[in-house]
Amino acid sequence: MKTVFIRTVAAFAFNGLLALQSTLNAQVLNYEPTLADVRYGKYDRNVLDVFQVKTATPAPVLIFFHGGGWMAGDKKSFDPDPILKKGIAVVAANYRFTTGTPDAAPYPAPMLDSARVVQFVRSMAKEWNIDPNRVALTGGSAGAVICMWIAYRDDMARPQSTDPVERFSTRVTCVIPQSGPTTLDPKLIRKRIGGNPTVHPALLPFFGVKSLEELDAPDKQQLIAEASPITHVTKDAPPTFMQYGFPLGGTPLPENAPFNTSIHHPEFGVMLKEKLDAVGVENILQTKDDGSDPQALSQFLVKHLKPDAVPSAK
Repeated sequence: MKTVFIRTVAAFAFNGLLALQSTLNAQVLNYEPTLADVRYGKYDRNVLDVFQVKTATPAPVLIFFHGGGWMAGDKKSFDPDPILKKGIAVVAANYRFTTGTPDAAPYPAPMLDSARVVQFVRSMAKEWNIDPNRVALTGGSAGAVICMWIAYRDDMARPQSTDPVERFSTRVTCVIPQSGPTTLDPKLIRKRIGGNPTVHPALLPFFGVKSLEELDAPDKQQLIAEASPITHVTKDAPPTFMQYGFPLGGTPLPENAPFNTSIHHPEFGVMLKEKLDAVGVENILQTKDDGSDPQALSQFLVKHLKPDAVPSAK
């Protein structure tokens, strides 16, 4: 019997434009993993769920990281069914928060946990019938930042590590960030996006500071650059499909704009697209009411992961 969960995070928009945002209307998701709460690391929230597909050969996999400002959220906010029906396996993972739990820690803790997820999935590829050479990442909001951060960085594999999981690559085939801030620089955000001068309540615990003024220190400026996905874009970045649930325009936003509007604004996508275009990396930016083909995301994922046709997802 399938367990039914009610979540305040929207399901993955595989056949239409629907960003993953914690403020959207609750939806009922059917969530029945093949393997539940598999432990991939030593921290309490280092668990993931695996959804396998019936394929004669190893299947590609899409890994999902939830949103919630690195302070809330859960892997069960993702509806895997549309992906599984395409012959693509799914992994949904939790990671450490930056505050509020015993093992909470600031940046880079959520990112490092999530990078380990990619490595762990590859380490289990044979057992889970997954192709380690066809791995995609997706996530909404904070999860989008995580998947871009992993995707654009140099490979974090440590071939000489005593931990066998760390020897696996973190490089991926493609990335699908949804409603993701592409920079975490408060000054740049206020310039390009506008909105509340404090940017977002998640920013301070993420960087482990008490005020935005602390972020002006040279070491914190370096940390901001290191944490911002856009910093790491090179010609070797994977193909990227950006999806935002708000229309373009209207920036800079007024200071009374809702946090949800400013931190998920598609102007972040414009900034990333400028960088990706400049280095010749394939990318698509899809925003609300822009007239884009609603099947474009599905086509993008199938194009790059090349799943085999399967009669059943379970």
